[in-house]
Amino acid sequence: MWQNGLILVLSIISSTMIAEPNQEILNKVNINTEENIIEVQEEVEETEEVEDVEETEEVEEPEEIEEQKEIIKFVPDKLKIREGIASEDVIRIKRFLKEKGYMDMASDYFYDGNTKSAMVKYQRDNGLSPDGIIGNHTYEKINQDMENNNISISEIEIEFTKDTPNGKFIIINKDSNTLYHLNGKEIIKKYPVATGKEPEYTPEGKFSIIVKYVNPAWGGAGRSKPIKGGAPNNPLGKRWMGLNIKGGGVYGIHGNSNEHSIGKYISLGCIRMFNEDVEYLYNIVEKNTPVWIGSEEKLKSFGVVFK
Repeated sequence: MWQNGLILVLSIISSTMIAEPNQEILNKVNINTEENIIEVQEEVEETEEVEDVEETEEVEEPEEIEEQKEIIKFVPDKLKIREGIASEDVIRIKRFLKEKGYMDMASDYFYDGNTKSAMVKYQRDNGLSPDGIIGNHTYEKINQDMENNNISISEIEIEFTKDTPNGKFIIINKDSNTLYHLNGKEIIKKYPVATGKEPEYTPEGKFSIIVKYVNPAWGGAGRSKPIKGGAPNNPLGKRWMGLNIKGGGVYGIHGNSNEHSIGKYISLGCIRMFNEDVEYLYNIVEKNTPVWIGSEEKLKSFGVVFK
């Protein structure tokens, strides 16, 4: 019986504790719970701050790397560029000077007084002899400048819009005073030349070489004494390739006795070359080789476009 009484007492006590929990215990539970909630809230707030920072933090963009251009350097040759010269190199030099801020225009092949003045200033600014003549030292400085400053000056290219002669032939651009020796549409080599003092002096059209002479004699052109072939003062130089105009003895491609005339508009109508250039060309050019001569406008009508 006493056991049953004890069980009854314990049941009453348990019921009382469940129905009316100890307030002190509850207070402690509440305090601990509030502290835990505060700590959790603080952790959440700290996390949100980090997320906000991550969301608003600016990401540095990678620095743009300037694309390295293909630098086509100038190749010094026998022709020194100076006032009065027309050449492919001249238009490239003008474009370089424009890129560097020394010129406003760069549209033709002629080295005029304005171009010389711009070159003199460039030479002076770069510790070169300010004579306006572009020789090895000036070319070297220009090439170095282009490489250091990533300046690309493209070369003149030829585009053909019509058929060309089969095999090898010659094109002479009177604007740039340049002779091109080609095989089909492929340029074998190009040479500086001199052409007529006036545009109409050198005939334009499609011709061919019909005669070839070594050490040609010069007749004097009706105003000077004739000069025998091979003489150092012979204005025809050491080779003559005559065109099919008036029998091949009036207009031709030939050497000269004054190398400073090459690159200029200076002849009575023939095409002058450096002696060593014409001697080389003479050996590889055959009779009946086609020769197209003209300004760029005229050559364009033949399907030859200079770009």
